[in-house]
Amino acid sequence: MHGRKPHPVIVELAATVRRGLEEMIDELVELTKAQIDLYKDDSVVPRPMLRANLYRNIERMLDHVQYDLPVDVSPAQRTGRERAAMGVPLPELLRAYTLGFSLLWSRLVDAARAAGDTATQVVIDSAADLWLLNLEYATALTEAYRDQMAVLMVAEDRRRSALVATLLNGNGGDQQTAWEISQTLGLPFEGAFLVVVTETTPIADSSNAHLEDILRRRGTASAWRSQPDREIGIIHRGSGQSLTEILEVLTTTAAARVGVSPEFERLDMTSRAARFARTALETMPAGTVGVNQISDTPISTLVIGNLDSARQFVWRILGGVLTLPDDERSTYLATASAWLDADGSAAQAASLLYCHENTVRYRMRRLEERLGGSLSSPARLAEFVAALQAIDAFPDLASRPADDPAAGRTGASRTSGKAD
Repeated sequence: MHGRKPHPVIVELAATVRRGLEEMIDELVELTKAQIDLYKDDSVVPRPMLRANLYRNIERMLDHVQYDLPVDVSPAQRTGRERAAMGVPLPELLRAYTLGFSLLWSRLVDAARAAGDTATQVVIDSAADLWLLNLEYATALTEAYRDQMAVLMVAEDRRRSALVATLLNGNGGDQQTAWEISQTLGLPFEGAFLVVVTETTPIADSSNAHLEDILRRRGTASAWRSQPDREIGIIHRGSGQSLTEILEVLTTTAAARVGVSPEFERLDMTSRAARFARTALETMPAGTVGVNQISDTPISTLVIGNLDSARQFVWRILGGVLTLPDDERSTYLATASAWLDADGSAAQAASLLYCHENTVRYRMRRLEERLGGSLSSPARLAEFVAALQAIDAFPDLASRPADDPAAGRTGASRTSGKAD
């Protein structure tokens, strides 16, 4: 039928069907509601709307068949857009559409049989053209539906991203606002949460793009915000999940640096957790791949407030040790950590380090020389412990400050012995 005049017999059969169009549409409405569960509830698609759409679609098809009018797919496009906006699934919509065309075909066949063998043969010969007409309408409906869904998804993503940004920036810090945002995002207000910051690179993009889907398939709810160089997500750990399981997912999907906050209990605490997650990422060496989670300790809370100042502090206190060759530096720092864990007992520290206690005493004396003073001073000991805890939590702080070429010269520059 496309590209040529419709057969006179088809024109007459279409006219016959049109005369019973009202009754046919009534039957189609009942058939649709009976066979497709979605349409059984009038609150989803009200009966008057369903009937009007079915009538409009069938009428346009008959106009083409009977009067040779150009194919008008605008009703199908309108239906596709409307149903997408209503959240009607596309398979159900196409099923309803096919059901309508099947009934139209059935009515044309019935009219042909009543008209005789010649009319029946003409309908059979025209079957391919008629079903191609149905395909054209169905294609138009599908494309309009998908276009509208794409618009809606972009709008929804932007809305969710804006709400996530509100929590991350602390603008949703009061409990009422955070609770309202949680309802929209589909997250509980209270529970076990993490903020995750993933670095985006040309290599990492494909992995990050699917992280939300991977978590969803595992039953983990999350909400995300995209930035030019990173993705920031709020992850809710369900009662049946462990933190280890979530960290394992993050580790296996990581294609660049990933920073993870400590767990927190309410969404109005998100902005604080976000600072931990950002710092966890930024204190990993550039170009590395992996996951870094920072613990919520007093020293980590102080450090994330100003990393540059923290680095200056660490180098002011530990510069004489940090400038040593790697093996010596590691030996001194490990000895100091064991000595502190042993509450200053050389014997207990030696047991932890599998060495003689005199070795511990010797190393601690040499360490004090590198520090430029005795650790028997409470003030110096406090500074030393704080600096040691800082580089333990943030290893990147052991890198020399860019604007402090003299770092490490304090006190200990006069001693250069090798650790035993």
